[in-house]
Formats: sequence, structure tokens, C-alpha cells
Amino acid sequence: MSTPTIHIVFRACDIVQSVNKNPRPFMLDKTTLVQISFQSLLDSLHGIPHTIQVIGDKLSPTLCDFFTKRNIDIIHGDFGNDESIRRSFFAGAHVSDDDWVYFCEDDYVHKPDSMHCMYHFIQNPEQWMEYSRRIYTWSSFIDPRKPDLIIHPTDYPDRYKGKYRRFSLIFHSEDCHWRQITDTTFTFLMKGSTLRKRFAFLMQCAKGANDRKLSKGLYGRLTFFGKAMGLSPMPGLATHMHRDTMSPLYDWETLVFSIKDRLEQEGLISKV
Repeated sequence: MSTPTIHIVFRACDIVQSVNKNPRPFMLDKTTLVQISFQSLLDSLHGIPHTIQVIGDKLSPTLCDFFTKRNIDIIHGDFGNDESIRRSFFAGAHVSDDDWVYFCEDDYVHKPDSMHCMYHFIQNPEQWMEYSRRIYTWSSFIDPRKPDLIIHPTDYPDRYKGKYRRFSLIFHSEDCHWRQITDTTFTFLMKGSTLRKRFAFLMQCAKGANDRKLSKGLYGRLTFFGKAMGLSPMPGLATHMHRDTMSPLYDWETLVFSIKDRLEQEGLISKV
């Protein structure tokens, strides 16, 4: 079993409350949400080989101070959304082929065991996915060459609604179930070799933060010729912190406020 390092590239910007105008849950302001999201990710990395770099876009003094107290490496500038995505891909491009890069946006809260579940899976994915020369699906077959794997940590609720349901491959590892998916945001975990192979396309998708183009061009559905296999955990290991898109079957409110209380007690964020 391999022991890769996970290189975290965390994009942070607290001047924009929400790009898509979807309200934040639990009445959180953006600065506090970024702090809680980052801390939840940091908590989940305990015991896992990792590095962390923050791409900071127009960070407030409060958020700069928060990362400084954590001794986090920050690339800070006045980037805009497109350029911050490009900067994140450049930041991850140096990793070795066998290591993994986790590109994480600043509004994803992670369960305490989230990175451990993902790490267990990526150490030996073939063990859990049981590749064979042909794995038949509906009317096509999967390319017998192993497709690149990309993990998106959330379980969006619309995937359970009638018009959005899709037939998909299901796997399980020792501590998690995994569903094949065909769309993600710009938050995902991929191998260093995959990043290099698809770097030019990812940079194209940064223009307009085009996650629709990203998903259409990156993920296979019935076949995987030239495409990657996207996987999402069931239940979600993280949640996108918009009111209408939160991963089901977990008490996110309790987790969020337990992290918030701890950060306040440690003096890392101010009590409101």
C-alpha cells in the first residue's frame, strides 16, 4: 500500500459572501465561514502526510491574521476568481506523480474523518474497485485501462431527486461508500500525474470559473475513453455551505458551532 502525501491548495476570499447568491446556513458571515471551513479541513488531516498552501484573494486583515497565527503559507494578491483558480493549479503543479493534490474552495466544511476516508481509498483504489479487463455497464464498457480518479467530497442533495438521478457505479472502501459522478465544482482531489496530464484543460476551465465545462470535459459517464472517473462519498464527507446544497444525513450545525466555539476559546476568532 502506497503512502502518498496530500498537498492542500485552499482558495480563500472573504469579501464575497456568495457568488451564486444562495444564502449561507446558520447566519454565518463569510469571514467566519472561511475560518470554520479551514479549521475543519485542518482537523481532518491529523496523522496524514500533507502540506498546505493558501491562495488568498483580497483577504481581510482578520483572515490574514487568522492564517498567520496558524503559520500557513499564503500567496496573497488581488486576483479575482479566475486568476485565483489558475494560481491554485500552478501551486499544485509541482507535486510528484504519486502524490495527490486537494484543491479546496473556502466554503466546504469537512467531517473530522473526511480526509482519512479519502486517504484510505487513494492508497489502493484498485483493491476497492476491482478492475477487470472488462467491467460491463449498461450498453457500453469501461476502458480496461484504469481511468484517472478524481474525488469530490460532497454528496449533493439533488442527486436524489428524480430528474437529476443518474445510473452510476457504486464502490465501497473500508470506511466509506463511493458513487460515480459526472459533475463537480473546483473542489476536488486528484493525483499529481492526473493534474499534469490535464493541466492545459483545467487552465481553460478557469476562465469564467466554468465548472460546467470542467465537468463535461473531465468526467466519463458510460465510458471513460480519455475521461476521468469522478467519485463522491455517500454520505458526504464534506458539505458545500450553501443553504440549498448541503450534504444530507449529517448534523452539520453541531459540527460548525463546535468548531466556532473552539476557535473563539483559543482566541483565533473574535466572539460576536
